[in-house]
Amino acid sequence: MIKFTKDGHFALSDVDTVPIGTRCIAHVNKVAFGWVRWSDNKIVERHMALTADGEKPLRREALGDTDEGKWEVQPDGTRRDPWQFQAQLPLTRCDTDECFCFVTGSKGGLNAVNKLVRTYGSRISRGANGDPVIELKSDRYKHHLYGWINYPQFTIVTWTDSDNNPMSVEKDLSDAVPF
Repeated sequence: MIKFTKDGHFALSDVDTVPIGTRCIAHVNKVAFGWVRWSDNKIVERHMALTADGEKPLRREALGDTDEGKWEVQPDGTRRDPWQFQAQLPLTRCDTDECFCFVTGSKGGLNAVNKLVRTYGSRISRGANGDPVIELKSDRYKHHLYGWINYPQFTIVTWTDSDNNPMSVEKDLSDAVPF
C-alpha cells in the first residue's frame, strides 16, 4: 500500500518512500471507491465498488452506525464517523515492476484519482486502449486556516501498448488523426 503524506511524499511505510517523479502504470480499470469502517485505529470492514464494472459505492446511510453518540471520541473531543470514504488505485512501478495500491480518503487524493478515471474513461469511449503511465507528483495550495496543504497529482506521460508496456513517443504519436 502507498499513501500520500501531509508533507507531500508518497510513503510505503514510516521510513520508506517512493520518489516524486517516479513513473508507474496506473491500472485504472481496477480502481475501487467505497467505504471502510474504523475501530480502534484499525480497518474492521470494507465495502468497495469497482468502477470499471459499473458498480457504485453504497450510500453512507446504508452502512449503519449513524448514531453520533456512539462514535469514537477524537483527542480534540469531537466524534468521528467510523465510516470513511476511500479510493484504491493499483499501480505498477515502471523501474522496478513493484506493485502497490495507492489508497486515499483525502479530498486532494480523491480528486487526483477521479481526474485519472475521467481521462481514462474518455480515452476508452473514443475506442483507444491501454493504461496511463503516470508520474507521481505533488502540488500544494494555501488554505486560509491551515496554511499550505499538499495534495497528490498523477501526471500522464504516455499510455501502455497492447503488451502493457509504456509506448514510445514515436508510437504514441503515430496514431491516425482525422482532419
